[in-house]
Amino acid sequence: MTPRLLSMNQVVCAGLREDIEMPRDKERIPELWSRLQSKIPEIKNICGPAMGVVSGSAKSGCVNYAPCVQVADTNSLPENLDIITVPAGNYAEFVHEGPVSELFGTCDQIYRSWFPASGLLMGDGPMVEVYPENFRGNEPNPRIRLLVSVKDRP
Repeated sequence: MTPRLLSMNQVVCAGLREDIEMPRDKERIPELWSRLQSKIPEIKNICGPAMGVVSGSAKSGCVNYAPCVQVADTNSLPENLDIITVPAGNYAEFVHEGPVSELFGTCDQIYRSWFPASGLLMGDGPMVEVYPENFRGNEPNPRIRLLVSVKDRP
């Protein structure tokens, strides 16, 4: 598992945000995507891919998960959508090729195996799942990019 290291500009998205206890409640994630899909026709300024943004949560034992789409601006967004900002920074890009149901295992491998051996620390930014264009969720082996925030050791 060898990632590509890259520097990324800030990305602004519109989507839904919810605290989820992992791995116990990971089954709630497809429902969030379904709710977002119903809002997609109302979002007029989509300018990039669908993403899942995973960040820390104030709730103990939870992560904040946000299915979202990149937007050109945040004006005229449908009601009940959150603005999710992926900060600029350094990221390690991994590629998951396999069923979406196995994505959690790939993420687990990144955090439990790759990070300790990498010489890098987890950065302050989120982990971002970047989905292929026109992804529908039932594809057998989609190519999903995983962007993980990284920083150098002091």
